[in-house]
Amino acid sequence: MTLHNNLSTERLIYHQQDSIRATLQDFGIQIDSQELLAIEDDSVDSTYSFCSWKSAPDNRSRIPYRNILWVQPVIDETGQVQEDDLEITYVKPKGKLSLEPVTLRISIQNYRALYNNLQELSNSILAKSYKNHIVKPSVLVIINPHGGQGKALKIYNTEIKPILKAARAKITIQETSYHKHGIDIGRELDISKYDVIACCSGDGIPHEIINGFYERPDKGVSAFNKIAITQLPCGSGNALSLSTHGSNDASMATFHMLKAKRTKLDLMAVTQGVGPNEKIKLSFLTQCYGVIADADIGTEHLRWMGAIRFDVGVLHGILARRKFPCELYVDFLTNSKQELSAHFDTYHQNSNSTAARIEHHSQDDGELPLLNEERLQVKGPKLNHPPPESWTKISQNISDNVNILYVGKMPYISNDVQFFPAALPNDGSMDMILTDTKTSVMETASILMSLDKGLHVHNEKVHHAKISSYRLIPKIPRNEQHYISVDGESFPFEPLQVEVLPGVLTGLLQGGNFVDTCFSR
Repeated sequence: MTLHNNLSTERLIYHQQDSIRATLQDFGIQIDSQELLAIEDDSVDSTYSFCSWKSAPDNRSRIPYRNILWVQPVIDETGQVQEDDLEITYVKPKGKLSLEPVTLRISIQNYRALYNNLQELSNSILAKSYKNHIVKPSVLVIINPHGGQGKALKIYNTEIKPILKAARAKITIQETSYHKHGIDIGRELDISKYDVIACCSGDGIPHEIINGFYERPDKGVSAFNKIAITQLPCGSGNALSLSTHGSNDASMATFHMLKAKRTKLDLMAVTQGVGPNEKIKLSFLTQCYGVIADADIGTEHLRWMGAIRFDVGVLHGILARRKFPCELYVDFLTNSKQELSAHFDTYHQNSNSTAARIEHHSQDDGELPLLNEERLQVKGPKLNHPPPESWTKISQNISDNVNILYVGKMPYISNDVQFFPAALPNDGSMDMILTDTKTSVMETASILMSLDKGLHVHNEKVHHAKISSYRLIPKIPRNEQHYISVDGESFPFEPLQVEVLPGVLTGLLQGGNFVDTCFSR
Protein backbone atom coordinates (compact mmCIF):
# COMPACT_ATOMS: atom_id res chain seq x y z
CA MET A 1 0.00 0.00 0.00
CA THR A 2 1.10 3.58 -0.48
CA LEU A 3 1.56 6.12 2.25
CA HIS A 4 -1.69 8.04 2.85
CA ASN A 5 -4.14 5.94 0.80
CA ASN A 6 -5.75 7.83 -2.03
CA LEU A 7 -9.46 8.24 -1.41
CA SER A 8 -12.17 8.20 -4.05
CA THR A 9 -13.30 11.62 -5.25
CA GLU A 10 -16.84 10.32 -5.88
CA ARG A 11 -19.33 12.25 -3.76
CA LEU A 12 -22.94 11.17 -3.42
CA ILE A 13 -25.81 12.32 -1.26
CA TYR A 14 -28.41 9.91 -0.01
CA HIS A 15 -31.93 10.70 1.12
CA GLN A 16 -32.97 7.89 3.45
CA GLN A 17 -36.63 7.17 4.06
CA ASP A 18 -36.90 3.82 5.88
CA SER A 19 -34.00 1.85 4.46
CA ILE A 20 -31.86 1.94 1.35
CA ARG A 21 -32.17 -0.92 -1.12
CA ALA A 22 -28.88 -2.70 -1.77
CA THR A 23 -27.47 -5.93 -3.17
CA LEU A 24 -24.54 -8.14 -2.26
CA GLN A 25 -21.67 -8.26 -4.74
CA ASP A 26 -18.26 -9.93 -4.74
CA PHE A 27 -16.57 -6.66 -3.71
CA GLY A 28 -19.08 -5.70 -1.03
CA ILE A 29 -22.44 -3.94 -0.98
CA GLN A 30 -23.91 -2.03 -3.91
CA ILE A 31 -26.64 0.51 -3.29
CA ASP A 32 -29.34 0.90 -5.94
CA SER A 33 -28.98 4.06 -7.98
CA GLN A 34 -32.65 4.98 -7.50
CA GLU A 35 -31.99 5.40 -3.78
CA LEU A 36 -29.31 8.04 -4.34
CA LEU A 37 -29.29 11.50 -5.82
CA ALA A 38 -25.89 12.62 -7.11
CA ILE A 39 -25.63 16.39 -6.64
CA GLU A 40 -23.02 19.01 -5.91
CA ASP A 41 -22.77 19.76 -2.21
CA ASP A 42 -19.97 21.00 0.04
CA SER A 43 -21.45 19.73 3.31
CA VAL A 44 -19.21 17.13 4.92
CA ASP A 45 -22.08 15.82 7.03
CA SER A 46 -24.31 15.10 4.06
CA THR A 47 -21.80 13.66 1.62
CA TYR A 48 -19.85 10.49 1.52
CA SER A 49 -17.38 8.64 -0.64
CA PHE A 50 -15.50 5.42 -0.22
CA CYS A 51 -11.82 4.75 0.27
CA SER A 52 -9.90 1.88 -1.29
CA TRP A 53 -12.02 1.89 -4.44
CA LYS A 54 -10.40 2.65 -7.78
CA SER A 55 -12.81 2.45 -10.67
CA ALA A 56 -14.51 4.49 -13.35
CA PRO A 57 -17.43 6.53 -12.00
CA ASP A 58 -20.65 4.56 -11.69
CA ASN A 59 -24.23 5.64 -11.09
CA ARG A 60 -24.49 3.24 -8.19
CA SER A 61 -22.64 3.45 -4.90
CA ARG A 62 -20.28 0.75 -3.69
CA ILE A 63 -19.23 -0.08 -0.14
CA PRO A 64 -16.22 -2.44 -0.26
CA TYR A 65 -16.12 -5.07 2.47
CA ARG A 66 -12.80 -3.63 3.68
CA ASN A 67 -14.47 -0.31 4.55
CA ILE A 68 -17.13 -1.93 6.76
CA LEU A 69 -16.59 -1.62 10.51
CA TRP A 70 -19.78 -3.27 11.78
CA VAL A 71 -23.08 -4.72 10.62
CA GLN A 72 -26.09 -6.04 12.52
CA PRO A 73 -29.81 -6.71 12.02
CA VAL A 74 -32.12 -3.79 12.82
CA ILE A 75 -34.11 -4.35 16.01
CA ASP A 76 -37.39 -2.44 16.43
CA GLU A 77 -38.78 -1.00 19.66
CA THR A 78 -40.43 -4.31 20.56
CA GLY A 79 -37.16 -6.21 20.25
CA GLN A 80 -38.11 -7.85 16.97
CA VAL A 81 -35.76 -8.13 14.01
CA GLN A 82 -36.85 -5.91 11.13
CA GLU A 83 -37.29 -8.11 8.07
CA ASP A 84 -34.52 -7.64 5.46
CA ASP A 85 -33.01 -4.58 7.20
CA LEU A 86 -29.40 -4.23 8.33
CA GLU A 87 -27.58 -1.41 10.08
CA ILE A 88 -24.15 -1.03 8.49
CA THR A 89 -21.31 1.17 9.76
CA TYR A 90 -18.36 1.95 7.52
CA VAL A 91 -15.72 4.65 7.08
CA LYS A 92 -15.94 7.66 4.81
CA PRO A 93 -13.35 10.37 4.11
CA LYS A 94 -13.30 13.46 6.29
CA GLY A 95 -11.11 15.97 4.52
CA LYS A 96 -8.15 14.76 2.48
CA LEU A 97 -6.46 12.30 4.84
CA SER A 98 -8.87 11.56 7.70
CA LEU A 99 -11.78 9.16 8.12
CA GLU A 100 -14.96 9.05 10.14
CA PRO A 101 -17.60 6.34 10.70
CA VAL A 102 -21.07 6.66 9.21
CA THR A 103 -24.09 4.38 9.66
CA LEU A 104 -26.75 3.47 7.08
CA ARG A 105 -29.86 1.34 7.28
CA ILE A 106 -30.01 -0.89 4.23
CA SER A 107 -32.29 -3.58 2.87
CA ILE A 108 -30.41 -6.41 1.14
CA GLN A 109 -32.46 -7.62 -1.82
CA ASN A 110 -30.68 -10.84 -2.80
CA TYR A 111 -29.54 -12.62 0.35
CA ARG A 112 -32.23 -15.27 0.90
CA ALA A 113 -30.82 -17.70 -1.65
CA LEU A 114 -27.55 -17.88 0.31
CA TYR A 115 -28.43 -17.19 3.95
CA ASN A 116 -31.13 -18.47 6.28
CA ASN A 117 -31.52 -15.25 8.26
CA LEU A 118 -30.15 -11.75 8.79
CA GLN A 119 -27.81 -12.75 11.61
CA GLU A 120 -26.17 -15.33 9.37
CA LEU A 121 -25.85 -12.66 6.68
CA SER A 122 -24.34 -10.20 9.17
CA ASN A 123 -21.77 -12.75 10.31
CA SER A 124 -20.79 -13.46 6.72
CA ILE A 125 -20.33 -9.76 5.91
CA LEU A 126 -18.18 -9.28 9.02
CA ALA A 127 -16.03 -12.29 8.13
CA LYS A 128 -15.38 -10.82 4.69
CA SER A 129 -14.75 -7.38 6.18
CA TYR A 130 -12.13 -8.64 8.63
CA LYS A 131 -10.36 -11.28 6.55
CA ASN A 132 -6.99 -10.53 8.13
CA HIS A 133 -7.94 -9.60 11.67
CA ILE A 134 -10.15 -10.19 14.69
CA VAL A 135 -13.75 -8.99 14.83
CA LYS A 136 -14.38 -6.92 17.99
CA PRO A 137 -10.75 -7.07 19.20
CA SER A 138 -9.86 -6.41 22.82
CA VAL A 139 -7.61 -3.34 22.71
CA LEU A 140 -5.50 -1.87 25.49
CA VAL A 141 -5.11 1.80 24.59
CA ILE A 142 -2.07 3.35 26.23
CA ILE A 143 -2.11 7.13 26.10
CA ASN A 144 0.92 9.29 26.76
CA PRO A 145 -0.86 12.50 27.87
CA HIS A 146 2.26 14.52 27.07
CA GLY A 147 2.55 13.15 23.52
CA GLY A 148 1.91 15.35 20.49
CA GLN A 149 2.66 18.50 22.50
CA GLY A 150 0.06 17.46 25.05
CA LYS A 151 -2.71 16.73 22.52
CA ALA A 152 -2.71 12.92 22.68
CA LEU A 153 -5.86 12.62 24.81
CA LYS A 154 -7.77 14.99 22.53
CA ILE A 155 -6.59 13.08 19.45
CA TYR A 156 -7.78 9.83 21.02
CA ASN A 157 -11.23 11.18 21.88
CA THR A 158 -11.87 12.89 18.54
CA GLU A 159 -10.07 10.69 15.98
CA ILE A 160 -9.46 7.22 17.44
CA LYS A 161 -12.27 6.42 19.85
CA PRO A 162 -15.15 6.95 17.36
CA ILE A 163 -13.71 4.36 14.96
CA LEU A 164 -12.88 1.85 17.70
CA LYS A 165 -16.40 2.15 19.14
CA ALA A 166 -17.98 1.89 15.70
CA ALA A 167 -16.09 -1.40 15.22
CA ARG A 168 -17.36 -2.59 18.63
CA ALA A 169 -13.80 -3.03 19.90
CA LYS A 170 -13.51 -3.83 23.60
CA ILE A 171 -11.50 -0.85 24.86
CA THR A 172 -9.41 -0.47 28.02
CA ILE A 173 -7.62 2.84 28.53
CA GLN A 174 -4.49 3.47 30.56
CA GLU A 175 -2.56 6.73 30.72
CA THR A 176 1.17 6.78 31.43
CA SER A 177 1.92 8.86 34.51
CA TYR A 178 5.71 8.76 34.94
CA HIS A 179 8.96 8.25 33.06
CA LYS A 180 9.23 4.73 31.60
CA HIS A 181 5.79 3.80 32.93
CA GLY A 182 5.30 1.78 29.74
CA ILE A 183 8.01 -0.67 30.82
CA ASP A 184 6.12 -1.41 34.03
CA ILE A 185 2.86 -1.82 32.11
CA GLY A 186 4.42 -4.32 29.70
CA ARG A 187 6.11 -6.29 32.48
CA GLU A 188 3.04 -6.58 34.76
CA LEU A 189 0.27 -6.88 32.14
CA ASP A 190 -2.36 -9.63 32.30
CA ILE A 191 -1.89 -10.67 28.68
CA SER A 192 -4.97 -12.92 28.64
CA LYS A 193 -7.21 -9.84 28.47
CA TYR A 194 -5.97 -8.30 25.23
CA ASP A 195 -5.46 -8.90 21.52
CA VAL A 196 -3.79 -5.57 20.74
CA ILE A 197 -1.85 -2.87 22.55
CA ALA A 198 -2.42 0.43 20.75
CA CYS A 199 0.09 3.07 21.82
CA CYS A 200 -1.44 6.54 21.44
CA SER A 201 1.92 8.22 21.57
CA GLY A 202 5.15 8.75 19.72
CA ASP A 203 7.69 5.96 19.29
CA GLY A 204 8.80 6.02 22.94
CA ILE A 205 5.85 4.08 24.39
CA PRO A 206 6.10 1.14 21.93
CA HIS A 207 9.81 0.93 22.84
CA GLU A 208 8.87 0.78 26.53
CA ILE A 209 6.11 -1.82 26.10
CA ILE A 210 8.43 -4.08 24.09
CA ASN A 211 11.12 -3.86 26.75
CA GLY A 212 8.53 -4.39 29.48
CA PHE A 213 7.60 -7.66 27.76
CA TYR A 214 11.31 -8.56 27.65
CA GLU A 215 11.56 -8.12 31.44
CA ARG A 216 8.87 -10.75 32.09
CA PRO A 217 10.07 -14.06 33.59
CA ASP A 218 9.82 -15.84 30.22
CA LYS A 219 11.57 -12.96 28.37
CA GLY A 220 8.17 -12.01 26.98
CA VAL A 221 7.61 -15.18 24.96
CA SER A 222 3.94 -15.56 25.89
CA ALA A 223 3.26 -11.83 25.55
CA PHE A 224 4.93 -11.53 22.13
CA ASN A 225 2.95 -14.56 20.94
CA LYS A 226 -0.42 -13.33 22.24
CA ILE A 227 -0.50 -9.57 21.73
CA ALA A 228 0.11 -7.37 18.71
CA ILE A 229 1.78 -4.04 19.47
CA THR A 230 0.98 -1.07 17.28
CA GLN A 231 0.96 2.72 17.29
CA LEU A 232 -1.82 5.20 16.69
CA PRO A 233 0.04 8.45 15.97
CA CYS A 234 -0.22 10.95 18.81
CA GLY A 235 3.41 12.02 19.21
CA SER A 236 6.16 13.94 17.50
CA GLY A 237 7.77 10.78 16.11
CA ASN A 238 5.33 8.29 14.57
CA ALA A 239 7.64 5.97 12.63
CA LEU A 240 5.81 2.78 13.62
CA SER A 241 2.46 4.07 12.34
CA LEU A 242 3.97 5.52 9.16
CA SER A 243 5.78 2.28 8.35
CA THR A 244 2.94 -0.12 9.16
CA HIS A 245 -0.32 1.83 8.71
CA GLY A 246 0.90 4.24 6.04
CA SER A 247 -0.47 7.31 7.77
CA ASN A 248 0.36 10.04 10.24
CA ASP A 249 -3.37 10.59 10.74
CA ALA A 250 -4.84 8.94 13.83
CA SER A 251 -8.23 8.08 12.32
CA MET A 252 -6.71 6.52 9.20
CA ALA A 253 -4.19 4.56 11.30
CA THR A 254 -6.98 3.27 13.57
CA PHE A 255 -8.96 2.00 10.59
CA HIS A 256 -5.86 0.34 9.12
CA MET A 257 -5.07 -1.23 12.51
CA LEU A 258 -8.51 -2.85 12.60
CA LYS A 259 -8.06 -4.28 9.10
CA ALA A 260 -4.37 -5.19 9.29
CA LYS A 261 -2.79 -8.62 9.17
CA ARG A 262 -0.99 -9.99 12.23
CA THR A 263 2.60 -10.35 11.07
CA LYS A 264 5.86 -11.30 12.76
CA LEU A 265 8.50 -8.55 12.84
CA ASP A 266 12.19 -8.75 13.60
CA LEU A 267 13.55 -6.95 16.65
CA MET A 268 17.12 -5.97 17.50
CA ALA A 269 18.98 -6.78 20.72
CA VAL A 270 21.21 -3.93 21.93
CA THR A 271 23.94 -4.95 24.39
CA GLN A 272 26.02 -2.52 26.46
CA GLY A 273 28.35 -3.11 29.40
CA VAL A 274 30.23 -6.23 30.49
CA GLY A 275 30.00 -8.67 33.38
CA PRO A 276 27.55 -7.59 36.10
CA ASN A 277 27.05 -4.28 34.26
CA GLU A 278 25.84 -5.90 31.05
CA LYS A 279 22.42 -4.71 29.93
CA ILE A 280 20.38 -5.90 26.97
CA LYS A 281 17.52 -3.84 25.59
CA LEU A 282 15.28 -4.48 22.60
CA SER A 283 15.01 -2.05 19.71
CA PHE A 284 12.22 -2.08 17.11
CA LEU A 285 13.19 0.99 15.10
CA THR A 286 16.73 2.44 14.96
CA GLN A 287 20.12 2.98 16.49
CA CYS A 288 21.98 6.15 15.66
CA TYR A 289 25.49 7.60 16.18
CA GLY A 290 26.83 10.87 14.82
CA VAL A 291 25.23 14.03 13.50
CA ILE A 292 21.65 12.72 13.54
CA ALA A 293 21.85 11.36 17.10
CA ASP A 294 23.25 14.69 18.32
CA ALA A 295 20.56 16.58 16.40
CA ASP A 296 17.82 14.43 17.92
CA ILE A 297 18.83 13.88 21.54
CA GLY A 298 21.10 16.92 21.81
CA THR A 299 18.34 19.38 20.92
CA GLU A 300 15.71 18.22 23.42
CA HIS A 301 15.98 21.65 25.09
CA LEU A 302 14.75 23.14 21.79
CA ARG A 303 11.62 20.94 21.56
CA TRP A 304 9.51 24.11 21.71
CA MET A 305 10.72 24.81 18.15
CA GLY A 306 8.88 21.75 16.85
CA ALA A 307 10.28 19.51 14.10
CA ILE A 308 12.56 22.25 12.80
CA ARG A 309 14.86 21.77 15.79
CA PHE A 310 16.04 18.49 14.29
CA ASP A 311 16.69 20.06 10.87
CA VAL A 312 18.65 22.89 12.46
CA GLY A 313 20.73 20.41 14.48
CA VAL A 314 21.58 18.28 11.44
CA LEU A 315 22.43 21.33 9.33
CA HIS A 316 24.73 22.68 12.02
CA GLY A 317 26.56 19.36 12.33
CA ILE A 318 27.01 19.02 8.55
CA LEU A 319 28.25 22.60 8.08
CA ALA A 320 30.64 22.22 11.02
CA ARG A 321 32.09 19.08 9.33
CA ARG A 322 31.80 17.20 12.61
CA LYS A 323 33.51 13.83 12.75
CA PHE A 324 32.51 10.96 15.02
CA PRO A 325 35.44 8.53 14.96
CA CYS A 326 34.78 4.96 16.02
CA GLU A 327 35.71 1.34 15.56
CA LEU A 328 33.01 -0.48 13.63
CA TYR A 329 32.70 -4.23 13.08
CA VAL A 330 29.90 -5.54 10.85
CA ASP A 331 28.45 -8.93 9.90
CA PHE A 332 27.35 -8.15 6.34
CA LEU A 333 24.54 -9.98 4.55
CA THR A 334 24.97 -7.94 1.35
CA ASN A 335 28.20 -6.40 0.05
CA SER A 336 26.91 -4.15 -2.72
CA LYS A 337 23.87 -2.13 -3.72
CA GLN A 338 23.15 -4.73 -6.41
CA GLU A 339 23.12 -7.57 -3.85
CA LEU A 340 20.86 -5.53 -1.59
CA SER A 341 18.38 -4.87 -4.41
CA ALA A 342 18.36 -8.58 -5.28
CA HIS A 343 17.74 -9.46 -1.60
CA PHE A 344 14.81 -7.02 -1.49
CA ASP A 345 13.30 -8.22 -4.76
CA THR A 346 13.54 -11.88 -3.76
CA TYR A 347 11.79 -11.19 -0.45
CA HIS A 348 8.93 -9.35 -2.16
CA GLN A 349 8.53 -11.97 -4.87
CA ASN A 350 8.15 -14.65 -2.22
CA SER A 351 5.88 -12.45 -0.13
CA ASN A 352 3.62 -11.55 -3.06
CA SER A 353 3.41 -15.19 -4.11
CA THR A 354 2.27 -16.19 -0.63
CA ALA A 355 -0.23 -13.31 -0.51
CA ALA A 356 -1.68 -14.38 -3.86
CA ARG A 357 -2.14 -17.96 -2.67
CA ILE A 358 -3.94 -16.75 0.43
CA GLU A 359 -6.12 -14.35 -1.59
CA HIS A 360 -7.23 -17.23 -3.83
CA HIS A 361 -7.86 -19.50 -0.84
CA SER A 362 -5.20 -22.05 -1.76
CA GLN A 363 -3.43 -21.51 1.54
CA ASP A 364 -4.98 -20.94 4.94
CA ASP A 365 -3.71 -17.86 6.77
CA GLY A 366 -3.42 -19.97 9.91
CA GLU A 367 -1.57 -19.10 13.09
CA LEU A 368 1.73 -17.27 13.23
CA PRO A 369 4.79 -19.35 14.13
CA LEU A 370 5.20 -19.51 17.90
CA LEU A 371 8.15 -17.80 19.50
CA ASN A 372 10.23 -19.65 22.08
CA GLU A 373 12.76 -18.40 24.62
CA GLU A 374 15.70 -19.74 22.62
CA ARG A 375 14.85 -17.30 19.81
CA LEU A 376 15.29 -14.44 22.26
CA GLN A 377 18.79 -15.50 23.29
CA VAL A 378 21.60 -13.16 22.24
CA LYS A 379 24.15 -15.19 20.30
CA GLY A 380 26.94 -12.67 19.74
CA PRO A 381 30.15 -12.51 21.79
CA LYS A 382 30.44 -10.47 24.97
CA LEU A 383 31.69 -6.93 24.51
CA ASN A 384 34.97 -7.76 26.27
CA HIS A 385 35.61 -10.53 23.72
CA PRO A 386 36.74 -9.86 20.15
CA PRO A 387 34.17 -9.93 17.34
CA PRO A 388 34.01 -13.13 15.25
CA GLU A 389 36.56 -13.37 12.44
CA SER A 390 33.70 -13.51 9.93
CA TRP A 391 32.78 -9.92 10.80
CA THR A 392 34.32 -7.10 8.76
CA LYS A 393 36.23 -4.28 10.44
CA ILE A 394 35.33 -1.06 8.62
CA SER A 395 38.37 0.69 7.18
CA GLN A 396 39.86 3.33 9.46
CA ASN A 397 39.78 5.69 6.50
CA ILE A 398 35.99 5.60 6.84
CA SER A 399 35.47 4.94 10.55
CA ASP A 400 37.67 7.87 11.63
CA ASN A 401 35.55 10.23 9.53
CA VAL A 402 32.00 9.04 10.24
CA ASN A 403 29.34 11.73 10.37
CA ILE A 404 26.20 9.55 10.10
CA LEU A 405 25.81 5.96 11.27
CA TYR A 406 22.18 4.91 11.22
CA VAL A 407 20.80 1.37 11.51
CA GLY A 408 17.10 0.58 11.23
CA LYS A 409 14.32 -2.00 10.78
CA MET A 410 11.48 0.18 9.46
CA PRO A 411 11.35 2.31 6.31
CA TYR A 412 10.00 5.57 7.71
CA ILE A 413 11.55 7.41 10.66
CA SER A 414 9.26 10.43 10.42
CA ASN A 415 6.66 11.92 8.14
CA ASP A 416 8.00 11.95 4.56
CA VAL A 417 11.45 10.63 5.54
CA GLN A 418 12.21 7.18 4.09
CA PHE A 419 15.60 6.69 5.71
CA PHE A 420 15.51 2.91 5.22
CA PRO A 421 13.44 2.36 2.05
CA ALA A 422 14.68 -1.24 1.68
CA ALA A 423 13.74 -2.26 5.25
CA LEU A 424 11.71 -5.49 5.42
CA PRO A 425 9.50 -6.80 8.25
CA ASN A 426 11.06 -10.21 8.87
CA ASP A 427 14.03 -10.91 6.60
CA GLY A 428 16.47 -11.39 9.49
CA SER A 429 18.43 -8.25 8.64
CA MET A 430 18.95 -4.63 9.60
CA ASP A 431 19.65 -1.80 7.15
CA MET A 432 22.86 0.15 7.79
CA ILE A 433 23.41 3.65 6.38
CA LEU A 434 26.91 5.12 6.72
CA THR A 435 28.35 8.42 5.47
CA ASP A 436 31.59 10.24 6.23
CA THR A 437 33.03 13.75 6.09
CA LYS A 438 35.01 13.02 2.92
CA THR A 439 31.74 13.75 1.16
CA SER A 440 31.46 17.47 0.38
CA VAL A 441 28.92 19.69 2.12
CA MET A 442 27.01 20.11 -1.15
CA GLU A 443 26.92 16.37 -1.78
CA THR A 444 25.81 15.71 1.79
CA ALA A 445 23.07 18.33 1.44
CA SER A 446 21.93 16.64 -1.78
CA ILE A 447 21.78 13.30 0.03
CA LEU A 448 19.68 14.74 2.84
CA MET A 449 17.37 16.50 0.37
CA SER A 450 16.46 13.14 -1.18
CA LEU A 451 15.33 11.49 2.07
CA ASP A 452 11.65 12.14 1.35
CA LYS A 453 11.80 9.83 -1.68
CA GLY A 454 14.29 7.38 -0.15
CA LEU A 455 16.63 8.01 -3.08
CA HIS A 456 19.67 8.78 -0.92
CA VAL A 457 20.50 5.07 -0.70
CA HIS A 458 21.30 5.02 -4.41
CA ASN A 459 23.99 7.70 -4.02
CA GLU A 460 27.47 6.21 -4.42
CA LYS A 461 28.68 8.24 -1.41
CA VAL A 462 26.19 6.46 0.86
CA HIS A 463 27.25 3.08 2.23
CA HIS A 464 24.05 1.01 2.39
CA ALA A 465 23.98 -2.65 3.37
CA LYS A 466 21.90 -5.43 4.88
CA ILE A 467 23.57 -6.67 8.05
CA SER A 468 22.80 -9.16 10.81
CA SER A 469 25.05 -7.79 13.60
CA TYR A 470 27.49 -4.99 14.35
CA ARG A 471 29.66 -3.59 17.10
CA LEU A 472 30.24 0.14 17.58
CA ILE A 473 33.06 1.49 19.76
CA PRO A 474 33.03 5.31 19.97
CA LYS A 475 36.48 6.95 19.96
CA ILE A 476 35.38 10.35 21.20
CA PRO A 477 36.56 11.58 24.62
CA ARG A 478 33.86 11.18 27.28
CA ASN A 479 34.19 14.83 28.26
CA GLU A 480 32.67 15.81 24.91
CA GLN A 481 28.86 15.86 24.92
CA HIS A 482 27.65 13.43 22.27
CA TYR A 483 24.86 10.87 22.08
CA ILE A 484 23.79 7.40 21.05
CA SER A 485 20.10 7.10 20.20
CA VAL A 486 18.07 3.87 20.25
CA ASP A 487 14.47 4.15 19.02
CA GLY A 488 14.79 7.88 19.64
CA GLU A 489 15.78 7.34 23.29
CA SER A 490 19.15 8.41 24.73
CA PHE A 491 21.44 5.47 25.59
CA PRO A 492 24.82 5.52 27.38
CA PHE A 493 27.62 6.88 25.19
CA GLU A 494 29.70 3.71 25.29
CA PRO A 495 30.35 0.62 23.12
CA LEU A 496 27.32 -1.32 21.99
CA GLN A 497 26.65 -4.46 20.03
CA VAL A 498 23.45 -5.15 18.11
CA GLU A 499 22.04 -8.29 16.52
CA VAL A 500 18.78 -9.21 14.83
CA LEU A 501 16.23 -11.31 16.71
CA PRO A 502 14.12 -12.75 13.87
CA GLY A 503 10.33 -12.82 14.10
CA VAL A 504 9.91 -11.79 17.74
CA LEU A 505 7.35 -8.99 17.68
CA THR A 506 3.75 -9.45 16.56
CA GLY A 507 2.78 -6.37 14.57
CA LEU A 508 -0.13 -5.27 12.40
CA LEU A 509 0.72 -4.69 8.73
CA GLN A 510 -1.31 -3.96 5.62
CA GLY A 511 -1.20 -7.18 3.62
CA GLY A 512 1.67 -8.42 5.76
CA ASN A 513 4.19 -5.87 4.46
CA PHE A 514 5.53 -2.42 5.25
CA VAL A 515 4.14 0.50 3.26
CA ASP A 516 5.51 1.18 -0.21
CA THR A 517 8.83 2.94 -0.67
CA CYS A 518 11.03 3.75 -3.65
CA PHE A 519 12.22 0.13 -3.53
CA SER A 520 8.74 -1.37 -3.78
CA ARG A 521 7.05 0.96 -6.25
